[in-house]
Amino acid sequence: MSMLVVGLGNILLSDEGIGVHIVNALRNRPLPPSVTLMDGATIGVDLLDDILSSDRVIIVDSARMGMSAGEHRTFTLTGVEDSMFPNYSLHDISLPETLKLGEIVGSLPPIIIVGIEPSSIEPGTTVTDALSTRFNDYVEHVWQTILDFNEEAVN
Repeated sequence: MSMLVVGLGNILLSDEGIGVHIVNALRNRPLPPSVTLMDGATIGVDLLDDILSSDRVIIVDSARMGMSAGEHRTFTLTGVEDSMFPNYSLHDISLPETLKLGEIVGSLPPIIIVGIEPSSIEPGTTVTDALSTRFNDYVEHVWQTILDFNEEAVN
């Protein structure tokens, strides 16, 4: 069973790029051969084909969840709210809109989302201290989520 792990975000807007940074860090970890890591950057609807052609998907992104900066939450599509994933591009649609479109045009695979509350989305190429101090914890959490999600698929 194929698994797609996508890191989303704009690495030029500080914490907004955390998903991309985490997925890139996972390239140094041992992963099942069925796992594909993708730097999704700020792709929007163009990501839909990759999602629909995968058996399982994990999306890692910054998300406004009303938590303290740096806290993270793992949830499924039922926990997604439009306001959590603002669209910073005038040329594409947001993550919730992309997933809603996916439900309309096809059958979405099981999806897990790891959201990380940003401290700042101001211009900058590094994440803030609130996130950088917990970065290894995020990588470990997503790595373990991949292994657990893969194990569920095998059993």
